[in-house]
Amino acid sequence: MFRTVFSPAEARRFVSLGLPVLVAQTSQIGMSFVDTAMSGQFSTTDMAAVAVSGSIWAPISLLGVGCLLALSPMSAHLVGAGRRAECAHLLRQGIWLSLFLSVLLMSLFQLLSRHLDLFGLEGRMAELAGGYLRAMLWGLPGFMLFVNIRSFLEGFSRTRPAMIVGLLGLMLNVPVNYVFIYGKLGLPALGAVGCGVATSLCYWFMALCMFFYVRRDSSYRSLRPLFRPLLFPSCARPRPEDGTPFPRFDGALVLRILRIGFPGALALCFEVSLFTVSAILLAPLGEIVVAGHQIASNFSALIFMLPLSLQITATIRVGHFLGAGRVWRARVVGRTALCLGMACSLVMACLTMLFRQEIIAIYIDDARVAALTMGLLPLMAAYQLVDAIQTVSIGILRAYNDTRIISLICLVSYWGIGLPLGFTLSRTSLLTPAPLGAQGFWIAYLLALGFGALCYSLRLRVLNRLGTGAVMQKIQR
Repeated sequence: MFRTVFSPAEARRFVSLGLPVLVAQTSQIGMSFVDTAMSGQFSTTDMAAVAVSGSIWAPISLLGVGCLLALSPMSAHLVGAGRRAECAHLLRQGIWLSLFLSVLLMSLFQLLSRHLDLFGLEGRMAELAGGYLRAMLWGLPGFMLFVNIRSFLEGFSRTRPAMIVGLLGLMLNVPVNYVFIYGKLGLPALGAVGCGVATSLCYWFMALCMFFYVRRDSSYRSLRPLFRPLLFPSCARPRPEDGTPFPRFDGALVLRILRIGFPGALALCFEVSLFTVSAILLAPLGEIVVAGHQIASNFSALIFMLPLSLQITATIRVGHFLGAGRVWRARVVGRTALCLGMACSLVMACLTMLFRQEIIAIYIDDARVAALTMGLLPLMAAYQLVDAIQTVSIGILRAYNDTRIISLICLVSYWGIGLPLGFTLSRTSLLTPAPLGAQGFWIAYLLALGFGALCYSLRLRVLNRLGTGAVMQKIQR
């Protein structure tokens, strides 16, 4: 009975696969931290411009990157089913989709960078933030190519290359930031704009590293040519089942990737934009409230990397077994992932409560901000418990290609419950004797995510009751 709920062998597999994912995701957070810290050393205005434009960049860019997350479970399904040759075709169609989305989002960023007055930015701040966005947009195609190839490799359970490349990108980001921010090697000092230039170059460096890795790795030699059919369709290998060549551009497959990935992308956008809007709504309450909320949010984002790595690993492992038609084993793997997620979040919640003062001291030494943050961290710790259930459940649902329900639940929980309830608790006395400030939003986050976790759990129960035939039909749609 124990092994039908939790598999120790699968837990060990999760650690070996998930640890590189954790490091890779943390390195991406590290690049944002480096940008903020190094621009802050240049000037406070430049740091503020990077922070504000970053809050615009994140939710919009996730609409594009989130669509590509469908490639990971789709690739895992093909590997599990023994159809490795089709993974190369999937990779190429992901690149076509990336090109289309890049052009679309780059045009949007270009437009927004010229009209930042819509976000209340004026003067020097608007000039710096706009320049940062215009510099960053040129790195978007590189980052999306990186995500494409990373998803392709994840389908083969290869997570270490993305970890190594992510660390290399983080290491490169520091000296390149230094050159462009402060104007070294004969270049002008660009400040916040230099952060955007440096990060764009690092994105392309990461993409090229992944490109050359899959080109040279002998494991994928049988799948070659991986990229040449983008331009030369006659070089494509035949389909193993009917002998017909892969098309250069497969519109039906591109639309399928978009159909599976877009709901998940919307969910990511809803989540990130909720925190962005929350910070804006708390701004009138003063810098102490905003600072305390920012510390709790930043530390929460760091801890979130742990359940996120479990989410990605769950998508890979469950996707493999579903592709192979081993539905019962996929369910055991999913339950194991949920158990690991709850166990890890419980440990992190306990550590957060034990070392609250030390955590706050890392960020600030202001007594008033520290006192406020001390009251927020217990709520943040409880939030992590329900967030782990929600995050891992989303990874399992992605493995089933059941993504439409994700966007619907996120919309209702974040924007239907979290935002209005958070505003009511933090800024009004309709439900409480007095406005709760930042605590009001964290209480709302907790309730909203609790609702989401419950909905995802119920959805997983429905999927677990489906027969093998129904499940296989679902993942092949």
